[in-house]
Amino acid sequence: MGNGFGGDVVTIIFTIVIPILAGICVLLTIYFAWKAFASRRGASQKSYDVGRVEAKIASQVYVIRSIFMLVLSLILLGVMGIGSQTSLNTPPSTATPLPSVTAVVTQAATATPNILPTSEPSPTSPIPTATATPLPTATNTPEPLSATVNSEVGIWLRSAPTVESDQLEYLIDGTVVLVLPGREVADELEWQEVQTQAGLTGWVAADFIELNQ
Repeated sequence: MGNGFGGDVVTIIFTIVIPILAGICVLLTIYFAWKAFASRRGASQKSYDVGRVEAKIASQVYVIRSIFMLVLSLILLGVMGIGSQTSLNTPPSTATPLPSVTAVVTQAATATPNILPTSEPSPTSPIPTATATPLPTATNTPEPLSATVNSEVGIWLRSAPTVESDQLEYLIDGTVVLVLPGREVADELEWQEVQTQAGLTGWVAADFIELNQ
């Protein structure tokens, strides 16, 4: 029975789970390829050089993701094919026949019952119960939301959510900033209000920062 259950689980994995994962990888391959094409096409529409370079880099990242998902989907399809061949070559398991009900009843009727001497229960002393002392509850203070600059060429921290505003500071790739509530859309870009570790507040393009968990 254990071997049969394990075989059913393996069959479900190779016939349902892996094909679903392979289909998801194929869809992600198409999605990333489309995003790469859209980023490459939108690079020429940027109004400043930094935005064009960032759009081209984003297009390259989407191309790499698309290739990775394509390779992963091919691997899953190969594993699914190997699993199908293995299930076809595995001989069916033979179940052990259970004894008939008539034989079991006959053996139970002819068996001599063993009468055990009864003993009076011995008195037991009550076990003292310990009173649990409630522990003080700790109050968790939520940490401020942060983000990391995700652009190999870096981005500008601007005084206002527009490409025409003053450039306050140049943030390189990997710079960690605090995310503030401000969120605006201008110049065909979505802007996020942030604060640097030095305390400088400004706006950056939201497409080139990545929120930290």
